[in-house]
Amino acid sequence: MTKRYEARLRRMVRKLAIALLYGILSAIGVNFFLTHANSYSSGLLGISQLIQAIGLTMGLHLNLGLLVFIFNVPLFIFAWRVFGLSYIFYSGLAVIFNVIALALIPVVRLVSDPLTNTLVGAALIGLGIGLCFNNGFTTGGIDIVVTYCQRKFHKNVGFFANVVNGVILLATVIAFGPSRIVYSLIGMLLTNWLMDYVFVSQTDVSVTIFTKQADKLIPALKTFAHGATVMHGIGAYTGDETDVIIVITPRSQLVGLRKMVKTIDPRVFLSIQRTSVELGIYRRHSL
Repeated sequence: MTKRYEARLRRMVRKLAIALLYGILSAIGVNFFLTHANSYSSGLLGISQLIQAIGLTMGLHLNLGLLVFIFNVPLFIFAWRVFGLSYIFYSGLAVIFNVIALALIPVVRLVSDPLTNTLVGAALIGLGIGLCFNNGFTTGGIDIVVTYCQRKFHKNVGFFANVVNGVILLATVIAFGPSRIVYSLIGMLLTNWLMDYVFVSQTDVSVTIFTKQADKLIPALKTFAHGATVMHGIGAYTGDETDVIIVITPRSQLVGLRKMVKTIDPRVFLSIQRTSVELGIYRRHSL
């Protein structure tokens, strides 16, 4: 078994585990917490919750997991046509695991306070979505549309999710009045904030490398996915010549860059700042 095959197998196992973890976290967030606060989640799960609640007012007992599955079908067809089959494989598993978990995990009231239920449930769902995004796949549903918009307009996923959530809140007001939107709004904002916070891959950083071995680092940096700019400087304290190399990279690739630089120059000085690329040619991270 080659090292490349072993690494690929580890990535597959990790993605499967994350997809399963999302399904469980999301189901716990809904069945243990959000349901008892009449609070709706973000995205397609929230839409399904809302439709289920409207159905109850009409005497219809709609299955939440089944609604999630049905609504995902056209979106996965769209993703298949736009992104390809390999893109939707793990996303599909995440949805299937979520549907199964929603059916198997019972609706249990652990706490009675609606705000606590909202915060815990929203946090669990946001954590699960962010972990999936970090591993290169979505959780299906509206996330597919959000990902498409992220690629096209280069904004954080939480921005587009908030637009979708605004539509859910508006529909909630129309169906039930304003009383139900307070906790839903709090939960949606927390979910999207945590999703953005966990999804570090969409964050760009500026890495400044101070080294006296630029002649060895430059050939290695040419194999890196992003370009580098080299400047020559002089240390104010020692007066020694020092090269300064600046690299802009997604945070997800920072570990590999740091390891490569430190291996070549163990005495390197590294400075990292969060940054935002406004203009120019740059390979952004996208799902």
